Amino acid sequence: MATPTKANTELSLTESSGKESLQADLTDYVNFLRRQPAFCGTPEQQQTLIQHVVRGNELIKMVAAERLRITRHLDQEKHDWMEVEKQLTAPILEAMQPLKDAVEHYNREILRIREHQQAEAGQPAALTNSEATTWLTPELTPLPKGVQLRWTFEIIDPNQVPNGYWTIDEAAIKADIANGLRELPGVRIFAEAITTFRK
Repeated sequence: MATPTKANTELSLTESSGKESLQADLTDYVNFLRRQPAFCGTPEQQQTLIQHVVRGNELIKMVAAERLRITRHLDQEKHDWMEVEKQLTAPILEAMQPLKDAVEHYNREILRIREHQQAEAGQPAALTNSEATTWLTPELTPLPKGVQLRWTFEIIDPNQVPNGYWTIDEAAIKADIANGLRELPGVRIFAEAITTFRK
C-alpha cells in the first residue's frame, strides 16, 4: 500500500499544461485511494491509512493555496472597490432613509387601522386583502401598495412557551464540559475518539 509519488507543485494552474498535470496527478491519487481497502485492524494498518489521508489533505491544501495565489490580488481589488462603493452609496442610503421611515410609518398606521377594523367586526386577524368580502363582512382598508403580510412572532411571556419550543444552549454545555463539567441532568457526557491525521 505504498503512497504514490507526490504531485508536481511547481506548475501554475493559470497555465493549461500546469492545470492538466495537476489534474492528472490528483486523479491518479484518487484512483489509488479507491483501490485501498477501507479496513483497519492493526496499528500498522491504522498508520498506513492515516498517511494516505494526510497525503490527501496535503493535496487539498495545495489546490487551495494555488487558488489563493491566483485570487489574492483580485480579493484585494474587490476589497478596495467595496470601500469605494460604500463611500459612493452612503450618501444615497442616508438621503433615502427619511423617505423609507415615512413609508414604514404610514404602513404601520394602515395596519393598525385594519387591526382595529377587524377587532370591531369580530374577524380573526388572519384576514388578508386577497380574501373576498361578502355583504356580511365589512370592507377593510386595503393594504398599501408593496406591503405583504408575513406571519412572525415575539415572546411576551417565556414561562408560558411550551417545552417543544425551547432550545438547548449547546454552546454553554460544550463550554462547561471544556471547563470540567462531567454530570448534567438529562445530558450524557462522554469521551469521543477523534482521529487527527498528521504525519
